[in-house]
Amino acid sequence: MNRLNLASAAIILVLGAAGARGDVYYLTLQNVTFSATCIGGTGTCTEVVNGTFLFDPARGAFDIAAQLTGSLNVTDFSYGSPTCTSPLCLTPPVGFDANVLPNHNPIEFSAGLSSFDAPTPEPLDGGPNGTLLFVPLSCGGDQPLCGTVGAFPGGADYQLTSGTYTSVDVSTPEPNSVILLGVGIAIVSFARRKLHIARKLHF
Repeated sequence: MNRLNLASAAIILVLGAAGARGDVYYLTLQNVTFSATCIGGTGTCTEVVNGTFLFDPARGAFDIAAQLTGSLNVTDFSYGSPTCTSPLCLTPPVGFDANVLPNHNPIEFSAGLSSFDAPTPEPLDGGPNGTLLFVPLSCGGDQPLCGTVGAFPGGADYQLTSGTYTSVDVSTPEPNSVILLGVGIAIVSFARRKLHIARKLHF
């Protein structure tokens, strides 16, 4: 390989290393609302999810800071495959109430995203395969207002009423990419020195 081609290959190596990264997204959920007739039949009750988390397609959601507010409240969400025995349980992995009591099905939440490229607010996916909230009859056993008149009802899956999200790629170069980047820079530097020396000898 001549010196010029060596330098070109090194530049390609550097660019490839700089572009290599794992996919990690910072997602924000904004006023994700679910509605139902309140227990007792008077008025409409809502439950609202707001929060942020990191999402890695290979790892799932982590660093979760999200809450459900309304007559039912979840302040500590986990992500994964909870123990859930109802035929209405959402398909895991899902967000779920980390404070669920033993032998109770947890409140579960699943967000439907149309794209991870959403730096400005985009509507969440609705419908039966979109953004869903599952509230079991027992509400996880940790909800004081569960089953009381005027509260949000349990025993059903609820589809999205409204809500938006944003998603920003916060990936960083992978360790191997950093190594390749260093090697590529060294090769470019070496090739430039060789070309400089060759020019001196020719002139």
